[in-house]
Amino acid sequence: MQSANMKTRFRHLQSSVIRLKVASLAMGSILFGSVHGHALPDLIIYGPAAQPTVVTRAFNSDDCEVSEGCVMTAGVRRLLSFSTEVRNLGPSDLVFGDPNNNPLFTYDPCHGHHHFEGFAGYRLLDTNNNVVKGRQKAAFCMEDTTRWSPTAPRLNRYYNCNNQGISVGWADTYDPAVACQFMDITDVPDGDYILELEMDPFDLIAEANQNNNITRVNVTLTGNCPSPPNDTFFDAQVLTGLAANAIAFTTCAAKEIGEPNHATNSGGHSVWFRWTAPQSAPVEITTIGSDFDTLLAVYTGSDVGALSLVAANDDIVFISNGQSRVVFDAVAQTAYQIAVDGWDRANGRVVLNINPPPNDAFTNCLTITGLLGTVSGHNIGATKEPNEPAHHGNIGGHSVWYCWTAPTNTPVLFDTVGSDFDTTLAVYTGNSVGSLTLVKSDDNSGGNSTSRLSFNAAADTTYRIAVDGFSGTSGTIALTWNPPSEVQLAIRRWSPGAIQLNVTGPSGRYQIHSSSNLVGPVWTTNTSFDLTGSSYEYTDSVAESFLQRFYRAVFLP
Repeated sequence: MQSANMKTRFRHLQSSVIRLKVASLAMGSILFGSVHGHALPDLIIYGPAAQPTVVTRAFNSDDCEVSEGCVMTAGVRRLLSFSTEVRNLGPSDLVFGDPNNNPLFTYDPCHGHHHFEGFAGYRLLDTNNNVVKGRQKAAFCMEDTTRWSPTAPRLNRYYNCNNQGISVGWADTYDPAVACQFMDITDVPDGDYILELEMDPFDLIAEANQNNNITRVNVTLTGNCPSPPNDTFFDAQVLTGLAANAIAFTTCAAKEIGEPNHATNSGGHSVWFRWTAPQSAPVEITTIGSDFDTLLAVYTGSDVGALSLVAANDDIVFISNGQSRVVFDAVAQTAYQIAVDGWDRANGRVVLNINPPPNDAFTNCLTITGLLGTVSGHNIGATKEPNEPAHHGNIGGHSVWYCWTAPTNTPVLFDTVGSDFDTTLAVYTGNSVGSLTLVKSDDNSGGNSTSRLSFNAAADTTYRIAVDGFSGTSGTIALTWNPPSEVQLAIRRWSPGAIQLNVTGPSGRYQIHSSSNLVGPVWTTNTSFDLTGSSYEYTDSVAESFLQRFYRAVFLP
């Protein structure tokens, strides 16, 4: 338990931060809007977001969850998994700032970042309010994750892993995919219980209201080893899109009568997925990221006892890599049945990836060239590597990498405008993921949660560009780069039914694209042209009643 002296030191620390805010206000720089002694944050755990679920997982002795005491011991454990959404209802931000050298934070070498140990307390109570099980929860990064209030004063997030806190009207959210976001209930019998979640259980944070920190959610535990929802062929999890990613737990799964042996091994704990190919093209499916020796098989057919094998694999590399990988030519609109099992009844956490990004790993960065260009891709199924930095101070989780060598000394602009998810963007120099030097990073400057940054590039220097999803989001990526001082797109309304566009830049082939919505945009090509002079003019005829329209000029290298 934290000492009273530590609590006093923290209150003094927070008071000092608030006094600094007031001093900044006096100089005309509005930073936070707090007033010392009057405005404090008010933190609650939002109950409806909890959504508790029972899962069964197998842990190895070197897993972070074991070393940090989140589970009692390695092996098969029954867990109560749930989300924790901490909202700031108060009139002032929660401010921690830089966690380095803060006595309330400890550096966790397993996760590679600081933890605030007194973040939350979790207790499982019986119907007589007796504590059956309890544990403390450490905060990984207290940051602006979810803007829950439409009147929140900031549209752009302010706090992140490097500058920790929670803004007014925002929430810091931990979903079940986050490590240790559960309680170990292996020895708890079935029955009705109450999940009690307490914010700031040691009263370390100065709040406007300390009486609303406890939230209760009813829980019913049934079945000592509940079957996963996609245990049977009939209940296969449906996946869509050219790329897809899914997670399942196979410890409580079983084989069905008539089910074939996958990759020639009898297995015993299979789960099923169903994917319909959107187009005819080669497809790659892997179990990379799974924590046991997997079997992978792909079939066609509508009955578990009458399947036609398409492709199967046991080990990517015999013995040394027990995860699985298959590649085959998919046929458009064909439904493929995908089974994942474990070698000789091995079981655990399955990660299934359909067409995973080839530039997931730092060492497999996608090389991009030239002064201008655009490349598309995705981060669906991508992972973070050990010692990888938090890009723009956010924990992320699905990063992909690009390598660009500057052809000359030039200012250059990179952006993810056109991506369909909340991106973070960072540029580094360095030859390994654990020894990078940050050049520039960004979160939301591109608009609609996309990212944009510029820097002065040095000739023949190789830059490492990381694109990640804010707090674990993923989707399709549009990465564009160009010298900001050389290519410009000017837009003006020429008449009620016409928009005039003017493109200036170096000679080459260009296109002008338009879109009515930057949220998951569909860009339409208006015109293609060769720029041979100093500029090119184009007039777009539009309906007089249109509400908004977006344009971009694309250089075609």
